[in-house]
Amino acid sequence: MPEQILSPPPHRASPNNPAPWSFIGASRADAKSRDDRGRVEFEMADARLGVLASLYVSLRAKHGPAAAHSMRVGLWASAWGLQAQLKEEQLQLLEIAGLLHEIGKIGIPDRVLQKPDRLNDNEQQMMDLHRQVGVEILKSAGASSDLLLAIAGVGTKFGTSSNCVSNEIAPIASRLINVIDAYDSMTTNQVYRKAISRESALAELFRQGGSQFDPRLVRSFAEVVLAPRQDLQDQVSQRWLTKIEPSEHRRFFNLDKCDDGVTIAPTERAGSALVQSLKDTFYRHMMDHVQDGVIFVDSEYRVLDWNSSAERMTGRTAASVFHHRWVPNFACLCDEEGFSLSEEDCPIRDLLQSGMKISRKLSIRREGHALMYITLEVIPVFNDRGYLCGGAMILEDVSEAAMLARRIIDLRERACQDQLTKVSNRGELNRQLPDFVSYHQKTDRPGSVIICDIDFFKKINDNFSHQVGDEALKVFANVLKESCRESDFVARFGGEEFVLLCSECTFSEAKEFAETIRRRLQRTPIAAIRNACITASFGVSSVLPGDTGETVLERADQGLMIAKENGRDRVVGLGLDEKTEPAAKAPSGSWLSWFTPVHPAAQTYELVTNVPRAVTLEKLKGFVSEFRATVLDVQNNRVILEVDCRNAPIPHDKNERLGKFRIALKVSELEIDAGGKKANVKTCTLLEVEISPVRNRDRRNQAIISQASRLKTALQGFVVAHEMDDELRAKVLRRVKDDKESRY
Repeated sequence: MPEQILSPPPHRASPNNPAPWSFIGASRADAKSRDDRGRVEFEMADARLGVLASLYVSLRAKHGPAAAHSMRVGLWASAWGLQAQLKEEQLQLLEIAGLLHEIGKIGIPDRVLQKPDRLNDNEQQMMDLHRQVGVEILKSAGASSDLLLAIAGVGTKFGTSSNCVSNEIAPIASRLINVIDAYDSMTTNQVYRKAISRESALAELFRQGGSQFDPRLVRSFAEVVLAPRQDLQDQVSQRWLTKIEPSEHRRFFNLDKCDDGVTIAPTERAGSALVQSLKDTFYRHMMDHVQDGVIFVDSEYRVLDWNSSAERMTGRTAASVFHHRWVPNFACLCDEEGFSLSEEDCPIRDLLQSGMKISRKLSIRREGHALMYITLEVIPVFNDRGYLCGGAMILEDVSEAAMLARRIIDLRERACQDQLTKVSNRGELNRQLPDFVSYHQKTDRPGSVIICDIDFFKKINDNFSHQVGDEALKVFANVLKESCRESDFVARFGGEEFVLLCSECTFSEAKEFAETIRRRLQRTPIAAIRNACITASFGVSSVLPGDTGETVLERADQGLMIAKENGRDRVVGLGLDEKTEPAAKAPSGSWLSWFTPVHPAAQTYELVTNVPRAVTLEKLKGFVSEFRATVLDVQNNRVILEVDCRNAPIPHDKNERLGKFRIALKVSELEIDAGGKKANVKTCTLLEVEISPVRNRDRRNQAIISQASRLKTALQGFVVAHEMDDELRAKVLRRVKDDKESRY
């Protein structure tokens, strides 16, 4: 291609001479109606395209402004080509490319094409697809490779184009149409903005020269605009009113002359169509023999494909939904329970909003058919430019697997669930408890165990019936389940006993939680026992270092025993949450102060047993024997013991360094008001206890404080005692005098 194509010969023209684009205005002024204007445009398009002028008519029917814009671009291209003295074949290619460069807008949705405002990013991406659609339309019409190359290059930035320095006609046509397209858009009123002057438009073209546009073409096109020639206008007018000979169309469209008209010749394009047909055949064969249902939906929610498996699964034919707007009801989609999906909960909608792959377990519910369980995967589809075009839905029938899974779940529930109360059974508790203890020891997070028992449950069975007793158990279990958090675990331990595993729950929180349940149970009437309320007793323990499932449950059970021996309907905890419960301090003037000096590590408690002093002393002897304690001093009802935790059966970690402790005890009897109409008095035993480390260097060690707390818990459980509280202290009538006490 000669270099002068890019540099038209210089010319002089009068400013008063009309520009070549005035032909369009004159034609429209002479036309008396819209039909006349359309006829004029058709005649002009027919002169350039011949039988394929129907393409332009289709564009005009779809969007008139786009067709008018394309006509103006074609006229400007003709004027530039004439001034550049192009050969006839080159000039015709340039004119046809300008006339058809927006033919792809036929495939753009009306809501985007006719939007009165500026397009958003997604809409602009969709609009940009019209060039690709245009190439496909022209390819089907048998367009030549030069014409396809010219149309495909429209919209490409000059600076990024691989053909930016090429002198071939097709790349030049693309770059020139880019310049004219931008100029006409800027100088024509748009629905979202007004036109600007030609000087401003040309200034913008020059500013973008070298990056967006070819600077040499901008310069030569500006000469055509700024120096209009009457002779050039006449040439353009004459060309667009004179038809190209049908034989000339062969240069740009693969046409051949037949007796009964013009038809597409079975040459290269037919071969391409044959290849495409074979590809479609293989694609259709694959789609219809895939066991999974496959549905294609574009970004406009239009159904583009629906294979035979989708027809079988949904009961809908492809023809009934093809190109319809997608809604979940098309595929009878429901959630796992069989409830219809709303459009807001539609997976394809989520995909088009996020662009991410989605996988969900759903079901298909058809009238007269069993619920079909499916796994739905929605896969995003992107074009070559990375724009989201839509999604492919793959429906996998997992009904048999789902039914098997449900049977397994049902069998597991039967194996793990107590059939009467519908909470977990003891077998499941035995499986969960070791993992529960291990988790809280490894993570050093608080965890607690609560065991509870209905008070006087045997009387319910004896006075009413075992069926009424079962109702009471159900009510009790429901209260426990409704009071628990989702992370808590409830199991029936046996008979009327239940166990709760409370994760992320400190010892003090567990005690308060048990109190909440106890008070709620007092306010829950049971119709089967004449709307009376039942009560329950609770034992609480927390997971300590070295604990096993058996030891932590045993401490909670000891707390439950103490609660039942001390009047029932109460909560007793055996354990210490060091982070929330500081050690109890000895009352001022306590006798313990003259046995051993008080220091920060010492912990002091008041423990009360439900039996007389003599029985408590026997239990203390058992403690001394079991824990291999050394008796350091005995004075009447006072005793000092030394316990080496390395030889004592207290829970501990394998690598924990154990120490020695001194336990000072004072044993005395109390008379406590037992309540009742006869004002009964009960004799109990008070143990005043101080536990402190033997070595001074251990007294600020947090691990030693923890060991002392575990010793106290062990002692409390061994003698079956609970801590003195304000409620119990108010019931103390008197302390038995020391002269009635005997030596330990």
